[in-house]
Amino acid sequence: MSGKEDCNRIPGVSRKAARLPLIRQSRPPLMEENVLNKYLTISVDDLKVGYYVVGIDKNWLETPFLSHRFLIRSDGEIERMKSHGIRMVMVDPNRSEGDLSRLQIGEEAPTNITVPSEDVRKIMEDVPLSPARVTELMTQLHEYLVRRYKALFEDIREKGGGSSFSIDTGPFVRAIEDLEKLGRHFPDALLFLAHLQSTDDDLYVHSINVLFLSLYLANTQKLSAEESLLWGICGLFHDIGMFKIPLEILHKKEPLTSGERAIIQEHPLVGERLIREHFQLPEEVARVAGQHHFRRDAGGYPPGGDFAQTGAVTRAIMTIDVFDALITDRPYREGVSPSRALKVIVDAAKDSLDPRWATQLFLGMGVYPIGTVVELSGGEIGIVTKYHSSSERQEGVASRLVQKFSVLILKNRSGFPLTKPFMKNLSWSPKEPPPVTKTHNHSDFMIDWERLQGLAPYWMG
Repeated sequence: MSGKEDCNRIPGVSRKAARLPLIRQSRPPLMEENVLNKYLTISVDDLKVGYYVVGIDKNWLETPFLSHRFLIRSDGEIERMKSHGIRMVMVDPNRSEGDLSRLQIGEEAPTNITVPSEDVRKIMEDVPLSPARVTELMTQLHEYLVRRYKALFEDIREKGGGSSFSIDTGPFVRAIEDLEKLGRHFPDALLFLAHLQSTDDDLYVHSINVLFLSLYLANTQKLSAEESLLWGICGLFHDIGMFKIPLEILHKKEPLTSGERAIIQEHPLVGERLIREHFQLPEEVARVAGQHHFRRDAGGYPPGGDFAQTGAVTRAIMTIDVFDALITDRPYREGVSPSRALKVIVDAAKDSLDPRWATQLFLGMGVYPIGTVVELSGGEIGIVTKYHSSSERQEGVASRLVQKFSVLILKNRSGFPLTKPFMKNLSWSPKEPPPVTKTHNHSDFMIDWERLQGLAPYWMG
């Protein structure tokens, strides 16, 4: 499946394959009587665009699909199912589009059509994803995207940015689609994972983190799946122009020279041009790559960039970009805590960043964002795992929100690790002493992500 075909669902990219017209066919009585009154089980080889799938021959936990009930919209989706080892699917003729008469039992019925037993039906029903499985899938997607993104950089470097190649973005778009589906149901895991993966000053990790955070912020804005997908793609490729920067500059621990800074400041225009010439992606992706370092006070780059010409997606992602850069360890400095990063962003919104998106990021994360390591007033140390954004306003505290959040306690007040971590729900209003005495970047404590992943039923519950 080509990158262009993958992007047909993204605003700004035309769909080449039209959906089949809705045609309701009369069905022989034999089908209604014998196929469990509703469904047909067929080989995946007989699956067509327009068929409505209601089950597959694998347990949900063995596939990357969030649901086993969906309309087939492209041949690429069928190929994807085959690539995951799916051989038989159950379709609902009443919800399918197009002519399914060739599948009717009785007239020219394919020999591989079978009537499913109750056992098969049970296996093919949707299975709820467990919290631990969600974190496992998101971790796998993060790792997969880092590998793919690094390989993409290396591939572009080898090609030298010439004019005779085209980039297949299909694998990235498919992975982001899966991530968006998971994140729509488990947004806290999106944010939690982005923080815990930001301990490395790896350019590729930073881009994946910005993708995760973009999907999280899009979720807080109640955007549609297509809009969220666009945000995620823009977040992923915002720094693609960095491919042209020598690695010795990217990883330099000493202060950069003026010449080296000038090279780095070329990356937005390099990325914008690369996306327009070699990627089959919406125009918005190129604009974000070219404009994400513009600033309201004209202190950004490239020189002469007009902040007034930037759109909402660009302004949101430039804010996220700054946030992840602040919490990430660099060769020349350590990252700050997420709480401290938010304070820096709110301050920057006075003159350089967009006040609206700085505010939205703060409202979506709270005073103590998910992933923040906190020392409580009682002496315990833990990590924030949930922010209750629906907190009600407390009477007598003007218009300020009461902050409610949950902390997974990892060390007791004596500093010893707990064999059985536990959740602690906290609330705080500005008129009270804060329950947190100090915040840290999680890398300061070398958080054991594998152990936390196993504790997902607690912190995602």
